Amino acid sequence: MTLLILIGALLQQPATADVDRGLQRIAMDGWTAARELAPKGGAVELLGPVNQRLRQLDAIPGLPARYAEVAIRAAVSAAQEERDELGLLLTHARDLSNQMELVGTPAQWPLPIDELEGELWLEVDRFTEAREAYERATKTHPTPNAWIGFARASARLDDVVTACRAYTSAAAAKNLPSSVELEISLYALKCRY
Repeated sequence: MTLLILIGALLQQPATADVDRGLQRIAMDGWTAARELAPKGGAVELLGPVNQRLRQLDAIPGLPARYAEVAIRAAVSAAQEERDELGLLLTHARDLSNQMELVGTPAQWPLPIDELEGELWLEVDRFTEAREAYERATKTHPTPNAWIGFARASARLDDVVTACRAYTSAAAAKNLPSSVELEISLYALKCRY
């Protein structure tokens, strides 16, 4: 009888893969909603979709959901130009990411920590911090997004050599959006010595 109870309990539990997919979807929807606030200045009256996703994440136990929640809150702080709050939230996100690494589950939704920091610092014109974060990302998770961010931050700091190197690395990626390919091509004109 005990085996039947155990099997019944397992059948009532959502599969881990289903929970992971749900978390990924909610995290990405919340991130997208928070990022859409940036051009509008993070107006409080526009936070409805973000708050809805934050409530959904709050109902999911575990570090990945906490990481996603803090990442989304950091994006809202960046949209509102709240640099001090952003710094505190990014520190908290890094702590959560480090904890996740210890248990073997890297933080990835909505973005890995270094890309997350790079993108948000770049948004609030903290180019040195953005470049440092993106540089770490190119060493740990060298995605096209990390290389493009590293290139953009370096360009904003007038470091043409590093920007050229980063744009060249990004150009090697397949299926880049046409706007990014154009950006790379235009910057490449500065790279010809």
